[in-house]
Amino acid sequence: MRLRPELPPTRTLLARIGEALPGVFVSAYDGCSVGPGDAATRIRIASPQALARILRAPRGLGLARAWVAGEIIVEGDLEALAAHEHDLYDWRFLTAAMHTSLRTCAALGYRGLRAAGATAIEYRNRRPGRHSVSRDIAETEFHYSLAPAFYRHLLGPSMTYSGALFRGQPLTLEQAQAAKHRLICEKLGLHAQSRVLDIGCGWGSFLLAAAEYCGSGGVGITASQVQQRAAAERLADVKGMEVLAGDYRSALPVSGITAATSIGMYEHVGERNSQEFFRLVRRSLQPGGRYLNQSITRSTDGPRRFRRNAFVQRYIFPNGQLIPLTTQLHHLEQARLRVVSVENFGADYATTLRHWIDNLSENWDACVRLEGEQRARAWQIYLVGSRRRFLDGTIELTQVLTEAY
Repeated sequence: MRLRPELPPTRTLLARIGEALPGVFVSAYDGCSVGPGDAATRIRIASPQALARILRAPRGLGLARAWVAGEIIVEGDLEALAAHEHDLYDWRFLTAAMHTSLRTCAALGYRGLRAAGATAIEYRNRRPGRHSVSRDIAETEFHYSLAPAFYRHLLGPSMTYSGALFRGQPLTLEQAQAAKHRLICEKLGLHAQSRVLDIGCGWGSFLLAAAEYCGSGGVGITASQVQQRAAAERLADVKGMEVLAGDYRSALPVSGITAATSIGMYEHVGERNSQEFFRLVRRSLQPGGRYLNQSITRSTDGPRRFRRNAFVQRYIFPNGQLIPLTTQLHHLEQARLRVVSVENFGADYATTLRHWIDNLSENWDACVRLEGEQRARAWQIYLVGSRRRFLDGTIELTQVLTEAY
């Protein structure tokens, strides 16, 4: 009988991790460790399967899979570790990681390597980048069909899933979300005779705010059946409000609209469909009607879309795409939506994410009961990584106010 080689020691890999993360205690399944034993932040590679996952998907997805599967465990400040993400690309670390992973996979054998693939909660499609109606609806449901109580624990009572407005003030999350909604109402010039269109209305929080602050009526559109039911129930007693389920391409244009907004929905549209999306918005407005788009934007030289094997693509936002502000402004003008103002709120979104991270931590056990530990761990690292990118300026939150002509 052919014997499998023994698992190789991890000490060389741990030494490289220790060089990148001084003051952090790092240990592994074979008993090797590095760093101060009394460190506040501790990393444990709990299983050799983690290294097999890294070998199978070496561009970050494998590491994320190992995290989601609980094969890498962190105690302490996860955000401080996220700030060292760039160190993962140091050639000495990469060399040690690949060398140890190759030898580990040889010891685990074919079955071990094959088992170190996608986790149970992963979304997989063969052709990312296509934005057909059926595909977009399916991908929207993947993201938004989680238990409403999960999102309530994460987002707080307002159920508002977009960046709040703090402006450096010591506001609660609920106060900052209300401030964001009031600002949008003011920019759109809403009043008691207004009928506002909210494209991608989520759980109806902005429509509810428009009714409370301005006495406005309105129409919400969401591609998620789960959200549509929840928003319709939430707005059932609000006069002049309705919520439609469907893709924007089938729901637009909507007649009788005096103003429109989309808050955190544009990331689902895709650059190829951006012009058509704005043209449909424009067809819902009369000349002089205002439209506000709040979205996450990227720099012009950033990636066109999340890679097919990117963590966010597989676990959070299938087929999501961040579009440069310059492209967005060009497409708005082509749709006969004149740009009135542009404001950035990236720092505010970083603060919003800080609150969501705290909410998830405080409600961890409840979120795990609702959606399982893998899903909770995926969201934890997603929120931490997103906050890091807002803080370092890789991505930005932008409000673009326009007027139809």
